[in-house]
Parts: sequence; C-alpha cells; structure tokens
Amino acid sequence: MDEQGIFVEIMKKLQKKYGSMNEIFKTTQEMQDALARDDRVSLEMLIKMRQDEIDRAVDCDRDIQYLLSVLAPERREQVRDWLNHGTAKEQDGFEAVKIGEIAESIRKVLERTIQVDSRMSQRVAGKDSFYK
Repeated sequence: MDEQGIFVEIMKKLQKKYGSMNEIFKTTQEMQDALARDDRVSLEMLIKMRQDEIDRAVDCDRDIQYLLSVLAPERREQVRDWLNHGTAKEQDGFEAVKIGEIAESIRKVLERTIQVDSRMSQRVAGKDSFYK
C-alpha cells in the first residue's frame, strides 16, 4: 500500500472512531438520565453498551497505530502531529487536512463525554470520584 492509500485508511479508521465516540457520548448521557431515575437495570445495560463502543474505538486506535508503523519514521511523526495537533496544511494534501479535522472532532466529543462522565461520577462517588 502506498502512502496515499495509508492516509485514506487512516481517515476511514478515524471516521469509524468518530462514530464510536459519538455513540459513547450519547450512551454516557443516557447513563446520566438512568442514574437520575435510579434505574439500575437500564444503567447496567448502558454500561455494557458503552464498553462495546469503547472497545470499537480502541480497535480503531490499534489499526491506526499499525498503519502508522508502516510509514517512514519522519513521515510517521508528521502524521502523528496531524492527529495530535491538527497541524496539516493544504499543501500536505486533502487527506492530511481531513485527518487533522476528524481528529479534532474526536477530541471535542471526548471532552464533552468527559464533562458528562465527570458530573455523573462526582454525583455517585462524591469525594471518592475519579474526577476529584
């Protein structure tokens, strides 16, 4: 697979991860609602559903790491910058810009998920919450 093909595959994996991250966010909100209703049955079911989506997102990360591993070291670092900091410029190509954009969208969904999860955890665990 050539470099361009690797970039396309990374984009596909990121898009799949973005879908999983959105589902994690929605499920986390539903968990918060179930907790407010004191609905333990729904909460247990939602926890399992969320874990399934987390596993899918982890699989995408694993696949992306593999795709990165086949790139030349200097190119690998450049792509990691696109993923971590959104540093791609138009001259890097369409795929590079999209990789950065999708990675940024994933970060935003993750931040929103952490906010909801934090409130939920603090409500349940109080001072023993993971999010002190």
